[in-house]
Amino acid sequence: MEARTDAARRYLGAVNIAVVVTGGLSEVLQATPLLRTLRSGLPQARLVLLCPSAASTIAEGIPAADAVLPMAGLDGPGGGGGAAQVWALLRRERLDAVVLCTSRAAIRIAAYLAAVPARVGPGDGATAVLLSHRVPAPAEENRAAIWLRAAAALKISQQLHAPAFEPGPEARHLADRLVHGSGFADGRLLVALTPGTGFAEAGAIPAELTGWEPERYAYLANQLAVRHGAGIVILGAPTDRSAVERARVDLGASATDLSGEVDMRIIAGVLARCDLLVGGDTPLLHLAAAMGTPVVGLFGPTDGRIAGPYGRDHRVVQALAGPSGNRHQRRPPGWSPMEQIRVEDVLAGIEAAL
Repeated sequence: MEARTDAARRYLGAVNIAVVVTGGLSEVLQATPLLRTLRSGLPQARLVLLCPSAASTIAEGIPAADAVLPMAGLDGPGGGGGAAQVWALLRRERLDAVVLCTSRAAIRIAAYLAAVPARVGPGDGATAVLLSHRVPAPAEENRAAIWLRAAAALKISQQLHAPAFEPGPEARHLADRLVHGSGFADGRLLVALTPGTGFAEAGAIPAELTGWEPERYAYLANQLAVRHGAGIVILGAPTDRSAVERARVDLGASATDLSGEVDMRIIAGVLARCDLLVGGDTPLLHLAAAMGTPVVGLFGPTDGRIAGPYGRDHRVVQALAGPSGNRHQRRPPGWSPMEQIRVEDVLAGIEAAL
């Protein structure tokens, strides 16, 4: 390890690195394997994380970052907002290297104009020529795996693949109280379900198209109770009340309803006590993975290979592209590819994850 560290120091000179992430909570959590790898390979480095403002609470719980700088212009899936602020911050920090966990052209231009010596990022898109080091970015690969390659460009060969987040002792204590109050702290299998889409982040695809039917969650919970004696923890945002109530109508399994809890640190503590999380494309998938809890993610209009949780412990159940798997076939009004996912498919994913 010391030899690798010395090589990286010689390569960079002084070690002052910024990591820029755009998007939201999911993307910040997907960047944690990279941050952990940078911290391990360069223990004396100063790591600055520039992240979306919506992810500031989560970013502050990433142990690898020395400083967190939230920026509203980095929120969302695209656009050029925040580029001027990124340029100013990169100039002010006097960096030796910047790692761009994004392919936004405006952010690449900002890093180039800030004259950061080493500019590392995905090698896709025309503006990739502005990077000093381009890493392979296959179109169907998980974002975390692509970004993790940046460590090799900084001469760090040993990669740490597990995502990580630390909610803090107070949040863990409050989460323990919630779990104990449910009566589920008796050693039984504990499965968290997210029937709604209230935690889904803004994007090009409407959140209602990424949700699975609440009645299917109920049937899934009942099957888990029969097969494994599982206890069920229901998670969701306040806007998920309708979906949660629909699921509870058909729910025969023992369950505790923690939906409405919006403090991500407490939710992280609850997920750490669970044996599994099943849910659609929301940041909770990545939060559970960062707490070491296996995930079965349900994906329809989004690609689980790219947006899903990173790591071997997790499973993705991907819906077909259309009613018969044909992307070009006309779809019925209101149809969602999530309707293609059967409870049996999810149960198979769960059996593989447990």
